[in-house]
Amino acid sequence: MDPGHLHGEGGSSKTFGLVKGMLYDDPESMHKLLDMLADMVAAYLNAQIRHGAQAVQIFDTWGGTLAPPLFKEFSLRSMQRIVEQIEPPDGAPVPIILFAKGCGHMLDDIAASGCDVVGMDWTADIGAARERLGNRVALQGNMDPAILYASPERIRAEVKSLLEKFGPNPGHIFNLGHGMAPDMDPERVAVLVDAVHEESRRIHGGGA
Repeated sequence: MDPGHLHGEGGSSKTFGLVKGMLYDDPESMHKLLDMLADMVAAYLNAQIRHGAQAVQIFDTWGGTLAPPLFKEFSLRSMQRIVEQIEPPDGAPVPIILFAKGCGHMLDDIAASGCDVVGMDWTADIGAARERLGNRVALQGNMDPAILYASPERIRAEVKSLLEKFGPNPGHIFNLGHGMAPDMDPERVAVLVDAVHEESRRIHGGGA
């Protein structure tokens, strides 16, 4: 979710200056704006599910710019509102992934939102997160995408380190922490994917 798009920022923003001013000066209107945005996102995701989506992801771009109390009130609250409105038409569960950029310090609260999977960027320690959260939710992440600028040997070493931190626990979706850049070498991506498969089989005793 990016409230800056609906409050005159002109697109994505790193500081969210205008929308943060609204947050502090007029929290009631801010809640109305966020509720409207949350309802729109929920309706869109439900339409995707009706047309065959087997999992959905809520991506929050501004949560990491907020202090913890503000994150709970002006970010997590809206994401919970979306989660509560997800209604698969046939009643079959559709996994909900929740990713809040820069919010590794809020993982416990995010995990309690009702989502099935918590996405993590590369600034958080996935081993520590697994220890804290147990098996309450699955985790998605969290390799630094800049690893794809490194040598194949370093890529394999970093993959091994990350998967060993998570350990032989269930519920891990390996993922780059925040996407890829256009100038990244596709051959490095192939090295990454192969390393994930090889290390997963090793750690899980033959099963990927």
